[in-house]
Amino acid sequence: MYNYSRYNNTFRLFGFDFNRNCLLYQRRDPWVKQYYFLPFSIDVKGFMNTSQHAISVEQLHKSFGDNQVLKGINLTADRGEVISVLGSSGSGKSTLLRCMNLLEIPNSGIVRVAGEEVLIKKNRKGENQPADMKQVERIRSKLAMVFQQFNLWAHMTILDNVMEAPVHVLRQRRAEVRERAIHYLNKVGIGDKLNAYPIHLSGGQQQRAAIARALCIEPEVILFDEPTSALDPELVGEVLQVMRDLADEGRTMIVVTHEMGFAREVSSRTIFLEQGLIIEDGTSQQVFDAPKTERFKTFIAAMM
Repeated sequence: MYNYSRYNNTFRLFGFDFNRNCLLYQRRDPWVKQYYFLPFSIDVKGFMNTSQHAISVEQLHKSFGDNQVLKGINLTADRGEVISVLGSSGSGKSTLLRCMNLLEIPNSGIVRVAGEEVLIKKNRKGENQPADMKQVERIRSKLAMVFQQFNLWAHMTILDNVMEAPVHVLRQRRAEVRERAIHYLNKVGIGDKLNAYPIHLSGGQQQRAAIARALCIEPEVILFDEPTSALDPELVGEVLQVMRDLADEGRTMIVVTHEMGFAREVSSRTIFLEQGLIIEDGTSQQVFDAPKTERFKTFIAAMM
């Protein structure tokens, strides 16, 4: 077992290589360009979190006025896991995603991204708010969200839309981002639409552009909030195919959806929310083939 702490003064953590199952260090001396590969495991303490949890929430509560939307949600997504979130309208599905991405601040509970707990404090009114906005920016760079309505900038080309966050928010080099953006637009099948504006694309193409935009920040987790609900039926398939491909690559995804086929065939897990509580949680095969609650049986009967 290595004593990793003794490397802290001489080396800096440069990254990690899952193929070699090792940490990647670089000497702190700026003129030395040599790298060192050291094995790592979950036993490493005090240096980095090697948890397999990509994102987790514990006892998450969220209310809007007197309306209690989330009532103590516990959910963990491991790296490479695809979780479908099902539920009727008003059950708290979208609010759960928005709390994960800090678009909404929970009233209580814990959110962790890649093992890092989001710090929350009270403002003068006694309301919860982020304690460290730099931490929020850092955590949001690990999460990407794909919305129902695409949310593309109408005055920008598709390429510029995809490049916007990495260049202007993450401060990455424009040339590198452009190359990556083109790669992901080709990946989702609209590489020929680089210079088009959103108004010239179909709904399915716009949503694929939104997925490319999410991929371009190279997130650890992608959150999908009913990505096909605003599409005409004939366009749903092209978006679901892109999502299937991402799942096959081992992407970590949490998907709020009404697409029962996707949930059953693609997701590794499915959960069902009812009135702010998770009442079904298991592998997709378990949940669909042997539901535990009458409420979920009624739901899937109506949806199938």
